[in-house]
Amino acid sequence: MPNAEKVEKVARFKEYMDSADAVILSDYAGLTVEQMNQLRKSLREKEVRYLIAKNTLLKIAASSSGNGLDQLNEFWNGPTAVAFTKGDPSASAKALFEFAKSTKKLGKPTFKAGIVDGVFYDKDQLEQLAKLPGRDEMLAKVVGVITSPLSALVGTLDGIMREFVMTIDAIAEQKN
Repeated sequence: MPNAEKVEKVARFKEYMDSADAVILSDYAGLTVEQMNQLRKSLREKEVRYLIAKNTLLKIAASSSGNGLDQLNEFWNGPTAVAFTKGDPSASAKALFEFAKSTKKLGKPTFKAGIVDGVFYDKDQLEQLAKLPGRDEMLAKVVGVITSPLSALVGTLDGIMREFVMTIDAIAEQKN
């Protein structure tokens, strides 16, 4: 019979999973306490919740969540930390990947698997996601591509008008 504390934890984990746009599992074994604190701080800045709990409790919460997290069942083994992201779903993958790059010798945390916007990602796919530019950067590039021809057109039309006005001025001065 489960105790009330475990039931409460499972309910809280289920709530995190239901409200998250991305749930990413990673292996954190080998990180020092100081490194974990640095990692959590960098994730908090990106509004990512990163927690470590018993795999069985997380697995129960994922199974009852109903948003495709049961696909992660085989990955709830060994030292597992979970990143819950709201907003930009790639934020946690990028932050975990960057932190792993900064701990070159150790290379931890490593991706296990994840669900991003309802789609299952294995560790290789999560690495590819982490290497992509962020949502805001991609939107800025799209806006730049769209506005570039328009600003070139405006510059050309402005140049034509300026030449026309200067020609009219030159003719007016010549006739005076």
